[in-house]
Amino acid sequence: MYRIMLTLALVWPTLSFADTSQTLYINANLIHPEKGEIVKNGYLLVRDGRFVAVGQSRPALSEPHQVVDLKGQYVTAGFIDTHAHISLGEVSYEIDDQNVSFQAANSLEIGRWNGERMLQHGITAIRNPGGDTSANLAYKQAQRNGELKGPKAFVAGAIINTQPFDGLVAQAQSDQDIDRIIRHQAEQGVDYIKLYTGLSEAQLARAVASAKAFQLPVIAHLEDISWTTGAELGIDHLVHAMPVSPALLGQKERQRYLQSHRPGSFSWFEWYQHMSLSSIKIDELAQTLTSTNTAVDPTLIVFYNAFFADQSQVTAHQELELVHPDLLNNWRTFYHFNIGWQTEDYQQAQQVWPKVLAFVKFLHDRGVTLSIGTDLGNPWVIPGLSYHQEMALMADAGLTPMQILAMATHKGAEVLGQADQLGRLTPGLIADFVVFASDPSQSIENTRDISMVVQAGKKVYKR
Repeated sequence: MYRIMLTLALVWPTLSFADTSQTLYINANLIHPEKGEIVKNGYLLVRDGRFVAVGQSRPALSEPHQVVDLKGQYVTAGFIDTHAHISLGEVSYEIDDQNVSFQAANSLEIGRWNGERMLQHGITAIRNPGGDTSANLAYKQAQRNGELKGPKAFVAGAIINTQPFDGLVAQAQSDQDIDRIIRHQAEQGVDYIKLYTGLSEAQLARAVASAKAFQLPVIAHLEDISWTTGAELGIDHLVHAMPVSPALLGQKERQRYLQSHRPGSFSWFEWYQHMSLSSIKIDELAQTLTSTNTAVDPTLIVFYNAFFADQSQVTAHQELELVHPDLLNNWRTFYHFNIGWQTEDYQQAQQVWPKVLAFVKFLHDRGVTLSIGTDLGNPWVIPGLSYHQEMALMADAGLTPMQILAMATHKGAEVLGQADQLGRLTPGLIADFVVFASDPSQSIENTRDISMVVQAGKKVYKR
């Protein structure tokens, strides 16, 4: 049973507003995951794209207004995907004099395609954690100018790494390169700086210092360098539930892992074969993440898709038609994470999958800030739908529906640095919200039962 939140008086004085464009949504069950509460017979008053008042029962309004009766349906704040490469297109390669180079396409068309489908699934805001700087900023600006329908975007620019990857990476070899790239991205108007696995510890430290000089939060994908070290260096956000650094294993486990592990995606399951949640190293990691307030974006769905890519439920999913045709063809013909995998590799990966889920639950229980991200743009991630798959995987990990809804709303807003604008049904915040025919606080599967999506006070989807 949830407590009934009585934050506003049951009997309201008359409210008067000169603006007649306000809309009053009545007869709703308002879900507030940040407090674990539901307000029955609640209302939302929206004007100029923001919540003006939120409470219980129906207020008396003296000025003209529209009324929308939600007929007992359930409402949460709009969902936030904290890991969506929304404009990322096909990945390709070229061979020149036996040197292989990779390229990633980026386009506003892909962003438009993905954006419309994400809105239909309740996602009203995203963090794009890296990619072509111009493409990411182009989507952000087009959405805000009303030139396309899609989630509002907060973006990183080109990912800073030592290895080239056209369309994704800004290559840096020296401290001067790092400073130059970050300065340029800051001047272009990015919201975050993204760092990648090839950077040394010294380079990571330099990049963090350079980003902080521009007051830009830092996102990092780390592998050889441990999450513990990354958090101590001042990295704000870590991505992917694959902290595959040997430094996070006990001495004996580390030796066995280093003797047998293979490079690339094999490490995702081989590392987990040697990791123990009860080890000192993992305990120290959790303590460091909480003490430094470093957030983690697990993106379970993209790894589930890799671990179970030998099964039709992934590669022949009935809703793959939601994926842009060019991307889907790219995944089927070239770009995926399972190159070289054999039957026994899939078997080993699937055997450790419960351990991956247990690691995420462990972080949550230790107080680490987690959010819902999908890694949209990567193989078998379906725009919109995979957000709900991610939430279902969190339920598989043992989180309650209300805890998951918290990650999808106000926790996501915290990760974006937008807690004062998004993520809650609160007066003064942007009026992004989702209406459900079934109660998502009782079963996370009900998050797919969407009847309406409102973004900045405007209806953008109605079933």
